[in-house]
Amino acid sequence: MVVASQCEALNLLSFLPDAGKQLSSALLDPGIGGCVPALADGRGLLVDPTMVELDDALVEAFERASEDEATLFLSLVGHGEYADDDFYFLTKDTSLPVDSRKSFLFAQRIKELLGRYSTLDGLVILLDTCHAGIGAMQAGRRWLRIVGEAGKRFDLLTASDDRVAANGCFSRSLVTVLRSGHESLGERVRCADLKRVIAGLCPLQTAVHLGFDGTREVTEADQGLWIALNSSPAWRRSPLAGNPAAPLIERLTKDYEPDPRLGKTVGHLLTGARLVAITGAERSGKSTMLAALARPSVAGAYVPPEFLHAVLFATRGQSAEQLARELARQLRRTVPGFGEAGERFSSGLDDDARSRASAFDLALLGPLRTLAPQWTDGHVRIAVDGLDDLDPDVGARLSDFLRILSADPALEWVKTVLATRERNTLTAAAVTVDMYATGRTWVSGDHAQPVRTQVVAGRPLPAGEHQRPPEGSPTSPKLTPGTLIIDVPGQPPVKHELSYGLVTLGRSRKAALRLTDSRVSRLHCEIRWDGETAWLSDLDSANGTFLNGHRVLNAVLTHRDVVRLGDSTVTFISVTQEERWPEADESTGAAASPLPARAILLDLLQLAAVRGPIPISILTKASAAGGGPDRRVHVRDVLAELGASVSRARAGLAEETVLWTGKTSLTFPDAATRLRLRLAEATSEVAPVTGDDEPTLEQSYAAANEAEYFWFAGLHEDALQALERRASPLPVENRERWAAWAYRAARQLGETHRITLRCKARHATWTGKAGDAATALRRLEELLPVVTATLGEGDEDVVSVRDDIAFWSARK
Repeated sequence: MVVASQCEALNLLSFLPDAGKQLSSALLDPGIGGCVPALADGRGLLVDPTMVELDDALVEAFERASEDEATLFLSLVGHGEYADDDFYFLTKDTSLPVDSRKSFLFAQRIKELLGRYSTLDGLVILLDTCHAGIGAMQAGRRWLRIVGEAGKRFDLLTASDDRVAANGCFSRSLVTVLRSGHESLGERVRCADLKRVIAGLCPLQTAVHLGFDGTREVTEADQGLWIALNSSPAWRRSPLAGNPAAPLIERLTKDYEPDPRLGKTVGHLLTGARLVAITGAERSGKSTMLAALARPSVAGAYVPPEFLHAVLFATRGQSAEQLARELARQLRRTVPGFGEAGERFSSGLDDDARSRASAFDLALLGPLRTLAPQWTDGHVRIAVDGLDDLDPDVGARLSDFLRILSADPALEWVKTVLATRERNTLTAAAVTVDMYATGRTWVSGDHAQPVRTQVVAGRPLPAGEHQRPPEGSPTSPKLTPGTLIIDVPGQPPVKHELSYGLVTLGRSRKAALRLTDSRVSRLHCEIRWDGETAWLSDLDSANGTFLNGHRVLNAVLTHRDVVRLGDSTVTFISVTQEERWPEADESTGAAASPLPARAILLDLLQLAAVRGPIPISILTKASAAGGGPDRRVHVRDVLAELGASVSRARAGLAEETVLWTGKTSLTFPDAATRLRLRLAEATSEVAPVTGDDEPTLEQSYAAANEAEYFWFAGLHEDALQALERRASPLPVENRERWAAWAYRAARQLGETHRITLRCKARHATWTGKAGDAATALRRLEELLPVVTATLGEGDEDVVSVRDDIAFWSARK
């Protein structure tokens, strides 16, 4: 709601009501502000209201926004007055001097309405008022103190000026920026962005931005309180428009200083290299460099405008179909003719060819090959990051796609740049730009220099593996930990006291205890400690885990046991436990105190992080079922407080996704299982995709992760049912998914477990449906004697395998 008001007791403002009309129009434009009118009669603009009319309109606007759990945008254009610590907005009928009886006490009224309407999803205030007697910063601070008492999220942008100099520059410049955008801004324009731009456009005014997260003033306001989409043509033509990775790319390139290696990368892509790999250790800057390729405005002279046509930042939990769909979506926007080529390719496929095609074939390779004969517009460049973080089977398939893309003679005009930690990920890479300490360009065939072996304190734990909560938590067990003494040749011994829960050891920075021993695997082994007993588990390490000289997969550690990892040793010292931590007080029967709602949401965020960004709709359902915040607006209240500990894409929208990026803390095993079940149940409520419908955000997430959450919760049968219920329309994708699940079940449950046998049977079936009946029949015939011997002749799974054999025998 925009309020543009003259005051009959003061000089008329020449820029009213036109400035208010233009601002209201921009905010209501679906392609810019995307707002809807705050008032039921369809008005988004209030011109020259009386005090009573303004108050009635504000009450209605707050009430409607609260009912919809929506963000409210208020803009005031006109006269303002400060008296003592109070701010008055001067309506048409205001008389001077100001007081609460005959002048509108705006800040105080906003505080009252914020306190009354508790489900308002944040407030944005744009204040363009000319007044006398107080500076802009002082005015902003008083606003913050008054309105902040309501304890709600809000963002305030004000650029007040002296009454004599008033000319509406703030509002007019605001409209200009909203309608034209700015190439230096990100996907969404926020108050902080406008402050920087307007400060240059209105030199006679002092722009002030203040943010409040509900508890305190913050420099970076709630990510969901954005004002408009960036209308800059350069941004809207870029592959970042609508890209879920846009917020991450913006953060990576904030205050970016161009690196000469960026110029080398661009040079390779402009010349003969079809595939360029940017390699380096974690946090070496490779993702930042890739992000800079996608934002030429931050790259100085290194990156030409509109350099990339697609940029993908992949995350764990994404399926091959999701990756292919996102790349194809971007190419349809940036590559002329790609969409039409895709339609021609798809219409030319018969049923057999379609059943044999993967998601990458259908969405990308086929359309690109179809487009190739008439393509004359130069190179198409695609950037990919996150390959190392994908589920192993999906990462392998993405690697295969990139190899094909870089080797197909018909696609020489397609160039790819990849950021990866592994130098040998893609042997077909023509050139590799090295982000390791030497900073030199490394060409395929070179060998990495040996890394000095040392022990480094890594990050607490990967998402999904948790440590002890902070002291004072109502659920914190008070334990005397065991101790690990880590001894690496040539290094002083390192002591590590075990906390309740799981600790991983390995060469990766994702390990809680990182050993950069070249013979230690990235995630080598793990030790689970409950205060009395330590369980050691090998994590499928390349060189094995040895306990007192004997190779083991699993073992219970005792005092003075020596574990060897590569060339390093880990000695376990068991200290007598001083105090037990019971689940309940056995003498009284009193149960442990329940976790507060905020703590439950934090646990859910950390547990969900192992599967990538989670849709806020699913997160809210799981939170409500688990005892956490039960409304989306209250979830966002917590997210705003967490600040940089969470990454939010499409923040503030129904399609918002959230990823925990902060340090992990302990979620105790029983609580973790319960909360994973809540995540599974919330995901299972999403309806499966029907027919040829394009999946929604929630449907894509559920297809990739419902089975995962049931599996994590120990409900293996439910996991398989979820896989069946969310089958892909593409047989090849189902074949590959069941292959991965068969391997997983065999590794975790055993080769002859019923779940493993079912997965193998489904893998064979989908192999046949993907066009290879002979291989399907062979696999089923090999499986039959194992199933029969394990489950018995009359078992339903045995009967099912026999039926499948008969079916594929008839079609061989």
